[in-house]
Amino acid sequence: MCRWSLDFGRAGAGPGGYSTEGVEKLTRIGAELSGGLEGLEWRQVVSEEDIRRTARLAEEIWNEHYPSIIGQAQVDYMLERFQSARAIAEQIATGVVYYLLFHRGTPAGYVAFHAEQDSDRMFLSKLYIRRKYRSHGLGRVALRLVEAAARQEGLHSVYLTVNRHNTTSIRIYEHMGFRKESEQVKDIGGGFVMDDYVMVKHL
Repeated sequence: MCRWSLDFGRAGAGPGGYSTEGVEKLTRIGAELSGGLEGLEWRQVVSEEDIRRTARLAEEIWNEHYPSIIGQAQVDYMLERFQSARAIAEQIATGVVYYLLFHRGTPAGYVAFHAEQDSDRMFLSKLYIRRKYRSHGLGRVALRLVEAAARQEGLHSVYLTVNRHNTTSIRIYEHMGFRKESEQVKDIGGGFVMDDYVMVKHL
């Protein structure tokens, strides 16, 4: 279970109990992440309102991007099972860390990740940016936050899964340093499967 928590706006230790030095280091990383991107703010998803806000973002982004790849029926099924407010709250309760990214006070995207038990890898579970904020470096900023979390946990790589037909995202991940490691097909119920590449970036 991931114990990692970060609030770039405060100097206090997070629930993981990290040292003052460690928190200060992460705060400096936060300043670097915001460099050149005026109005950028991160907030860990904890409150019920932010959980609902994240679910609304998921609904918007998934319905804009995924129907042409996996079909509307699977989009609807996966949103309800994995990205509804209830599902997100359950994931947070089990140790998945969600962060909302705001630009000038407006939600621009979100990221979710967790450290695997008995492994040296961080799983990048979600990284979604709204269409109007893409091509501005926000995805790379989000990845750097996850990499900072991985290093804080003493982990040596970050990995993710991406649909094999999601060619645009695959190109972006490759540009950010990920490489295809394997393929996997996972039954998610409802008559649907996730047909993915596993992609890894070593730190």
